[in-house]
Amino acid sequence: MGNVKLAIRTTISFLLIICIYGLNFSVAAESSDHDALTTSADSRHQVTFIRDSDNACTQCHKDSKETRQGTHGEKATVKLGRDLKCVECHNTIGPDHRENASQVTTYSAAQSEVGTHKSLLDFDAILKATGNCTECHTSERLQEKTWVHDVHAKKATCSSCHVIHADGEKEGMQALERKAQIAQCVDCHKDFNLIKKDKGE
Repeated sequence: MGNVKLAIRTTISFLLIICIYGLNFSVAAESSDHDALTTSADSRHQVTFIRDSDNACTQCHKDSKETRQGTHGEKATVKLGRDLKCVECHNTIGPDHRENASQVTTYSAAQSEVGTHKSLLDFDAILKATGNCTECHTSERLQEKTWVHDVHAKKATCSSCHVIHADGEKEGMQALERKAQIAQCVDCHKDFNLIKKDKGE
């Protein structure tokens, strides 16, 4: 009888040890699985906004976004509190603008007096062409910057002197030293004054 009791006691003790060991192993495995799931879920379900509203434009105009950041990048973002988008300036884009480019607002050099290098536009057309620029670059701010803006308000488009898509205005008027800016003015005025002279005006 003593041997039976000893055998039962040993079996129960053995089963108890196996149960405790198994429980510990199960808890450790669950904890490990939970950590793995948490890590996996954290990395897998982080939301990042990859939608770029300029994406449709930059499929064809790949360099334009980078060059726009030069003239309308950091300062514009600080002023507006957000990025500037293509359609804010090129606001007449139609679905078929590849076939009919005139649907897109473009910014080309033009002046109200005949010249050899620029297109000729009347005052109203020039004001319309510069209208998008002056929504942000108000006439008051332009007057503060330099008197030249006042003088040319109806006589030349902004693009006649400024490069709209330029890396920090490396190509435009702002990139030039004062003497070079004056030389640019002289060249332009000399151009249409020569034409007037040839016509006997």
